[in-house]
Amino acid sequence: MSPLLDRLPALATTGIGSLPFDRPSDAAQHSAAAYDLPFCPQLPRVDGDMIAEWLGSDPGRCGWAPDRDRERPSAWHEFVARVTARPPAHGLVKLQVTGPVTLAMALERNGEGVAGGRRVDSLARDVATWLAANTAGQVSRLAEVGLDAILVVDEPGLALAGVSDESRGLWDPLRVLVPAWGMHICGAVPWALVDALEPDVLSLDLAAHGFAEEGRPVLGRLLARGGRVAWGVLDPVRPASAAASAGLAVAALSGFSDGRLAPERTARQSLLTPSCGTGRLSPERELLVAATLDAAAQAVRGAVAAQPHRYRRAQQTTDELRRQKHSTSANPARRSAASSSSSGK
Repeated sequence: MSPLLDRLPALATTGIGSLPFDRPSDAAQHSAAAYDLPFCPQLPRVDGDMIAEWLGSDPGRCGWAPDRDRERPSAWHEFVARVTARPPAHGLVKLQVTGPVTLAMALERNGEGVAGGRRVDSLARDVATWLAANTAGQVSRLAEVGLDAILVVDEPGLALAGVSDESRGLWDPLRVLVPAWGMHICGAVPWALVDALEPDVLSLDLAAHGFAEEGRPVLGRLLARGGRVAWGVLDPVRPASAAASAGLAVAALSGFSDGRLAPERTARQSLLTPSCGTGRLSPERELLVAATLDAAAQAVRGAVAAQPHRYRRAQQTTDELRRQKHSTSANPARRSAASSSSSGK
């Protein structure tokens, strides 16, 4: 794992990508001021959604057109100016690009339902090369002003694409551009593929999708390697309170606070994010999301620093419940007794 990730503070906050502003200058200023890890914002009100931003308004159309040749997002120049004038102390910024599999699925779909399989795999490799050619210029420009980029590839429907772990090399053109790269998956996570990819950062939607048990060993290995998990603890559409978001983060952290990964280390290797971008919401909602996320991060940092034993107790309770569940499922007689007891028989 890249050592530059160690420059991030514990439980650093960052956005997912899109912001609901009309003016690029407003978006760039907000991203740099409201989050611990500034990110170059995507502006759906200006560029369209994550597909249209790269492919234009009609992904199914054959041929090329000027609206498909967008090497820089609309807020790019304002963002670079903002982080150059006031660079973050850790010297890191985040870039997020729509993933090659997601774009390939959009190109292949063409009104025929969900596309997947070998055709998407083959096209995604070409798209990845094109994306890398566009993104390389952004990475180089940031380096010129003394900033390192973390590149996060947005693949929301990756589990539906039918891409196997044998195809993990299709993202290589993007991952070689930067010292640290990651993936954002806001839907179901294909854990075997993620495990094979070994990203530096995995961003997932904890608020809406919860935490799948089969993902625990994958995330454990990622953390043990020194990677980062970006926990999406706040649903922007239905934002919970800072306390509720902090509680969700605490539950996630406690799941890895065993002998190898103390709560302080797990927190140090975690980021907090919304579960998805806010580009289709209102500016007022984005301000609420950013403020709530910041308050939640402060609450969790304080809890970890002041009372780490709470996390150890939470882990002990989690382990005990897991053992009971396993024991019950493995013993039919005990399962029957437990069922009778719970039903009042």
